[in-house]
Amino acid sequence: MATKKTKKHYYVLVMTEAGPKFVTKVNYGDKTAEWDYKEKPLELDKFWAEDLVLGLNLNWNQAYLVCQNWEIEHQPYRYEDYKLQWVEREKETEEDE
Repeated sequence: MATKKTKKHYYVLVMTEAGPKFVTKVNYGDKTAEWDYKEKPLELDKFWAEDLVLGLNLNWNQAYLVCQNWEIEHQPYRYEDYKLQWVEREKETEEDE
């Protein structure tokens, strides 16, 4: 019995100071990427998504390849309603462990 092959959707997720955001635009001419929380995530071919993740990581942007069986329609966080704030944790002592 043959199994039905489902289409894979590839995206790039970048960890920013304001929270995780999907890449929304790629400028191939000047080799830059943009991520705007107001825009729909950009779907890429697997090859381009992997290449973009590598380029972002080499330029000190923490990025991940996201592969889904369905199309992603929105950003992963409600940026207009909430604010993400990174706070350094207190140092743990050996007694706390």
